[in-house]
Amino acid sequence: MIYAVVNTKGGVGKTTTAVHLATMLARHGKTLLIDGDPQASAASWAAWRSDNPEHGPSPITTCLSGKAILTEGKQLAAGFQHVVVDAGGRDSVALRSALLLAQMAIIPIGASNLDAAAMTDLLEVVELSRDYNPDLDVRVLLTRIDPRTKDAADMLEFLQQQKLKVLPTKVCERVAFRRAIGEGAIVQELGKDQAAIAEMEAFFREVQNEG
Repeated sequence: MIYAVVNTKGGVGKTTTAVHLATMLARHGKTLLIDGDPQASAASWAAWRSDNPEHGPSPITTCLSGKAILTEGKQLAAGFQHVVVDAGGRDSVALRSALLLAQMAIIPIGASNLDAAAMTDLLEVVELSRDYNPDLDVRVLLTRIDPRTKDAADMLEFLQQQKLKVLPTKVCERVAFRRAIGEGAIVQELGKDQAAIAEMEAFFREVQNEG
């Protein structure tokens, strides 16, 4: 399965979602993580991870840009059981190429009016990609949620109005995620925040069931 973790808006936990998904997939088979974001955050995470050999198993990580995500990515994918593409931060050739390559697009989204506005723009890009990739499956993941507010419920209502398929799990804003990324790890490997671990494991189960 080829997954693209995408959003045109930054700060939604896109790379956190991508590296957690890729690492959890690596437990089950050979996995490729393609960093298609100009900020190369996933590649930085992979470099930090290489300094901590106790973490593992690990996805193979490579950087591709623009159309190469589709052309080279398709060739590389043939050698792996699972592929995760981290692309976006803005509407770009890289993001559109990731949507053409993928079988499932996962859209991490926060719960603000700015996130809703960005989603409207992203949906136009997704629909265009479906002209060329009609079997693309799209799932939305609510991320960086503050459970003390009703913002998540408001966003969920908006997403349902857009007739989008939303994964049941909500990933909350937690220090554990930032710490894990900074150590080239995932929250399961640090083992300190059981709520964060439970959220990521539930997300993974849902993605596997959808696939």
